Amino acid sequence: MAGQAVSAAYGRTAELFAERGIAATSVDEVLAAAGAGKGQFYHYFRGRDDLAAAAAVGYRCAQVMARLTQALGAVSSLAGLEQALAAFIAGFEQMGMPACLIGTLATEVAGRNESARRQAAAGFDAWEQLLAEALERMRQRGELCADTQPAKLATGLLASIEGGMVLSRMRKDIAPLRIAVETALGQVRAHLT
Repeated sequence: MAGQAVSAAYGRTAELFAERGIAATSVDEVLAAAGAGKGQFYHYFRGRDDLAAAAAVGYRCAQVMARLTQALGAVSSLAGLEQALAAFIAGFEQMGMPACLIGTLATEVAGRNESARRQAAAGFDAWEQLLAEALERMRQRGELCADTQPAKLATGLLASIEGGMVLSRMRKDIAPLRIAVETALGQVRAHLT
């Protein structure tokens, strides 16, 4: 039961940080949202930045990675990759083109909270690894050339997705994300056997 209560408190805290930003959210606001007291808070955390690393970054990255693992974990063909990315784009559009949770958190904490920055970087690393593993499965199946470097293609694909999301969000138009993903998939197709 205690684990569920902590998870729920992290969830409420992460939502508050996402709505207002980490820097603009006070410890008192966090405590009110989580239904916790200052004694409990300071027993576990030194301050808001420690909580941000655990709740906002760690919790949100785990949520995102669970969804991405489900979407990409079994991809082993170009058709499967295209389908997974099309579903990602459709979901992004249906949700109103929100900011990338990992990207937004990474930007906010990069210069002021080293622990949170490392967690956000680990989230990107895990996403990139999922893409690289899918591309490696494609290479092992013989769909991609033997000399294909899945890790490099994965970096380009992730950078395209992130950049496309930023442009789509700012322009309130899904086209930049679609174009970015299609361009990155073109790089993957260039390695087809």
